[in-house]
Amino acid sequence: MDDRLLISRRRLLLAGAGSVALVACGGGRTAQESPATTTTGAAGGLTLARVFSPEQPAGVEVRLPLALADVSGVVIDDVPTRFSVRVGPADTGELGEPVTVERHGEGVPRPYFPLVTRFAEPGNWRIVADVDGESAETVVAARPPGEVPAVPVVGDPMVSLASPTVDDPRGVDPICTAEPPCPLHEVSLDQALAGDRAVALLVATPAYCQTAICGPVLDLLVARQPDYADRVTMIHAEVYTDDSAREVTDVVRAYGLAWEPSLFLATPDGTITSRLDYTYDATELDQALASLTG
Repeated sequence: MDDRLLISRRRLLLAGAGSVALVACGGGRTAQESPATTTTGAAGGLTLARVFSPEQPAGVEVRLPLALADVSGVVIDDVPTRFSVRVGPADTGELGEPVTVERHGEGVPRPYFPLVTRFAEPGNWRIVADVDGESAETVVAARPPGEVPAVPVVGDPMVSLASPTVDDPRGVDPICTAEPPCPLHEVSLDQALAGDRAVALLVATPAYCQTAICGPVLDLLVARQPDYADRVTMIHAEVYTDDSAREVTDVVRAYGLAWEPSLFLATPDGTITSRLDYTYDATELDQALASLTG
């Protein structure tokens, strides 16, 4: 598959008043993108921002981090602890029952609100938020599964392949762009999946993450390693093969990723139990790890 369809050195796009956000890391080559959509502002000049890809698969459950931004499109910290969201087809104007989304942000630089939903069929879908009595919305394009990257989902087996380690970098230099390098490069992914422990695989590139998300989420995982060392093998895989950031690694290719960061958690037999894309905080990570090992 063409690298341009997999991942690029992207940045968080919060362009202009009322614009939606597309999460990504880095800057440089251009990824394949959908036409921009716009949000409707809420009281006080708030807008609803997407912290995820504007194209999502239809017919499967997806986790979509939302954020609140000001009229210029900058994500803000002074946000409520929760608000309600309704989802419906854009062509009918109908909306489903309200769902409450909770504020998250422990250990990451920007607060977000993860929405778990399912787009029943391909087409454009509205996400409408009620923030303190006023509405703000964005639009997501739901595509047939074959038209979006085929990334493994909950219930699928992990893809087993050799990942770069300190002893065998497999042509990836550096194998970790965190400063200092993180300790999650001792075991190859295929070795971990052949073992008797659960596995956590984080694909992220701290050095090229202009959104300042990849480094913090990696730090959160590293901080949990001592508590789970006897139960979970934790692995960090970089996105690019070298500092030119022109070619993606085998792990990115094998998992079909078109974004980062992405965290996969799997049982000892390799079955995926959780996938946290685009951003996650300490609370979501702890819940996922507890579910995996509980």
